[in-house]
Amino acid sequence: MKKILAMLSIAALLPLGAHAEFVGEGSTPALTTVAKALQAADDSRVMLEGNIVRQIDSKHYEFKDASGTAKVEIDSKYLPAEKFTAQSKVRLQGKVDKEFSGSKIDVKKMEILP
Repeated sequence: MKKILAMLSIAALLPLGAHAEFVGEGSTPALTTVAKALQAADDSRVMLEGNIVRQIDSKHYEFKDASGTAKVEIDSKYLPAEKFTAQSKVRLQGKVDKEFSGSKIDVKKMEILP
């Protein structure tokens, strides 16, 4: 019985290393501007810093930096736990989403900057 319990314990720990990800050049997108992001190819990875100036609907927001504004889509699971305002500086990471109606940024990570 002890052998079975020991084997089950070891088997439960094996998948923990499977969630590793590459860390190095190309693993994180370089900081860019709204103007450059809107000109980028579809599905390009981008990182932006600026302000979310208004909420358009439940998951669409208007994001602004020194170069312009862009529509961003942020699912609730990617919103930070702490509250933020239009004056809060944020960093967004995501992908450019080109559609017939225009381009937007599909945000996969958001953090509030100090």
